[in-house]
Amino acid sequence: MFHRILVEEWQRALSVMSICIFLSVFLINLIRVRRMSQASITQLSKLPLEADDHA
Repeated sequence: MFHRILVEEWQRALSVMSICIFLSVFLINLIRVRRMSQASITQLSKLPLEADDHA
């Protein structure tokens, strides 16, 4: 009924590469946010999230 799933070498390498790409993008964004100045954090926090036209 159930067949054993055979994982080829290229499939294993592809999954490892995708995890590495995800982690590198995450770490780059984390470093960028940690190095952000307080003035730009304040400016970004005051930006409106949506338009004020409720017509």
